[in-house]
Amino acid sequence: MMKPASIDERALPPLFDIGAVWAILWARRLMVLAIAGATVLLALSYLAVTKPSYTATASILIDPRDTRATNFNNVLPGIGSDSAAIASQVFVIQSPDLIGSVFKSQKLDSDPEFAGVGMMSRLLSLFGAGATPTQDAAFKRFQSKVSVEREGLTYVINVSFTSPSPEKAARIANAIVDQYRAGLVGERETANSDVNTLLTDRISGLQKDVSDAERAVEDFKAKHNIVNSTDGGTLQSQLDQLTAQLIAAQGDADRAKDRYNQALAAGTSPAGLTKLADILTSTSASKLRDDYNQRATELASLQTMYGPRHPTIGRLQSELERLQRLMAAEADRIRQQLKASYDLAVQNVGKLQDKLEALRQQSTDSNIAQVQLRQLESKAQAARAVLDDYLKRAQETSQMQGVQTSEARKIGVASPPVQPTWPKPVLLLLVSAVLGLLAGCGLALALGPVPQPQEDPQAPKDAAPEPVVDRTPVSPLPLPMPANFGEYRLPGVAGGTAYSNIKAIRKQLFQTGNETLSLDVLKIMRQMILHLNDHGKPFVILVSSIRSSFEARIAGAMLGIGMQRADQNVLMVEIGDHLSNSTTDGAGLFIDGATGLRTVVCGSVTEKSPGVADRNTFRGLLTEAGSAFDFVLVTVPSFKEDGWNPELFAKADLAILALSPSEQPSEAAKLIAQKFGAGQIGRSATLVVAPDGARPAGAIDGPRTTGERRHMSAARG
Repeated sequence: MMKPASIDERALPPLFDIGAVWAILWARRLMVLAIAGATVLLALSYLAVTKPSYTATASILIDPRDTRATNFNNVLPGIGSDSAAIASQVFVIQSPDLIGSVFKSQKLDSDPEFAGVGMMSRLLSLFGAGATPTQDAAFKRFQSKVSVEREGLTYVINVSFTSPSPEKAARIANAIVDQYRAGLVGERETANSDVNTLLTDRISGLQKDVSDAERAVEDFKAKHNIVNSTDGGTLQSQLDQLTAQLIAAQGDADRAKDRYNQALAAGTSPAGLTKLADILTSTSASKLRDDYNQRATELASLQTMYGPRHPTIGRLQSELERLQRLMAAEADRIRQQLKASYDLAVQNVGKLQDKLEALRQQSTDSNIAQVQLRQLESKAQAARAVLDDYLKRAQETSQMQGVQTSEARKIGVASPPVQPTWPKPVLLLLVSAVLGLLAGCGLALALGPVPQPQEDPQAPKDAAPEPVVDRTPVSPLPLPMPANFGEYRLPGVAGGTAYSNIKAIRKQLFQTGNETLSLDVLKIMRQMILHLNDHGKPFVILVSSIRSSFEARIAGAMLGIGMQRADQNVLMVEIGDHLSNSTTDGAGLFIDGATGLRTVVCGSVTEKSPGVADRNTFRGLLTEAGSAFDFVLVTVPSFKEDGWNPELFAKADLAILALSPSEQPSEAAKLIAQKFGAGQIGRSATLVVAPDGARPAGAIDGPRTTGERRHMSAARG
């Protein structure tokens, strides 16, 4: 099995040798200082030939509040208060249109600062290759001097201009701000003027539309004979009046019919004539009735007085008959008059009914026409409303001419700066000195160490010294180191015996709620498994120590309990000649009271006689275990104790040496090399067992204590 290479980091050279770097720099210090001085001289030359430039800044505030002198709505709304709207004004200010208008208004196209030629053009002109500067080039040079920046996330915008003349820088910065503010007001005035013109052109068309719509309404009314309700001649009012007349005529007809029927029932007798006189007031009927009554009374009186044969009686009877005929004629006349009145009332009712029916039909037709009329009136009203809005808006926009205010307010006027913005002598000299030193150091390091002067071949040579023979013995190759399994810290009580510490380990690994192995035990077991070669069960793990068997017993118990916690069948084997006379020797398989593992104690590793496999020997245990166990953990005496046999190491798949914190892995490697050879170190590993406190003397060495043997005997029984 291959093992990873072991590198001693103490033997590697340092990544960065400060001493060597400093030696190179010190050896070439003159060159470094010369380069730094040359850089400073270049900076001084630049300061001498460079003209100072001044930057003037004017500040404006984009006020999102809309200042209004009236309640009229502006044609062009404000810029807005969102961040994108304010940031866009920065690009508006530095746009070519606005900057170009300032460039032309200030007549900078003929200014030598922008229209003049540069040094390179002057040199080229000496050879006839110089180019005449164009107006576009002058404008680009002017535009490069303009700087527009927003002050953080505020509504403040700073407009700066850089020029060799501080007065010119302040003048141009203020001119850019004034041009921007005038542009905002001009945009609103232009928008108002354009909108007013459009509204005026549109109003004439809207007035014609309103006139046509109203004329269509009136024509429709005249065509369908629809009058206004305010005139009192609507069909509904006529219907109401005619209905009232019909009801009155129907009542009159009913009354005429009743009187006529009463007249028919009264007859022609004097009593009937009396009823007829009550029905229809008639003087003739009353006079005839009175005459008849008078003649009848007189006749009755004369009949009593003269008898029926008296001539006067005959005359009176003739008078009565004549009166009866007259009364009958009068009654017939009255009935005819009542009949005529009834017929006239019935005829009047019929006429009124015909008129009412005609008006109802006309009303129905009028309702249908009213629907179309309402549509025409709605169109006329909508056209009138639109016209009113246009007239009102046109009046507003015409009155707002000249009262527009700018949203950009100048809060900082650019004044001629006193100090130039460039160049800054102190900063430039400091930076040049630092850059010169860095360049000198880099070049010195690139050239490397200064070569030593060679010996002159013409110089007299001294006698050659005798060679010195190095008689130091050659050190052997370093031993390989066992695999390092790290450190395991005991969870037991400080100063306890091995027995108490093992019980504490088992309690920790099997305590309630601890469903998984602890991280440190799991790491140790994983490393152990990685160092095992795959073969049939069982795997034999040898656990020993250097001086004391305390660490070996603790490490073996910890590994056995951990593997049992991982559902592995584990057999613990304790081997040592000092155990042959103990109470547990030859007792066979038993459950250890501390570890809870199946345990066997053996006195030696060799067979008692050839060909006989005694179960108390190590070889006999391996034969008997077969595939019943997954792991066989063998705890053997320390290297310093008696009872060691090389066969123990030969039969083990892996040997783990438990060390105390004061012991080194190199010491374990030396002992393995002495006993088994350096080639066997690859089959071994070290594990540091760190107890919580100092171990009591007498509890860490030698065989089990009397109390432990007594506990094991009780467990076996």
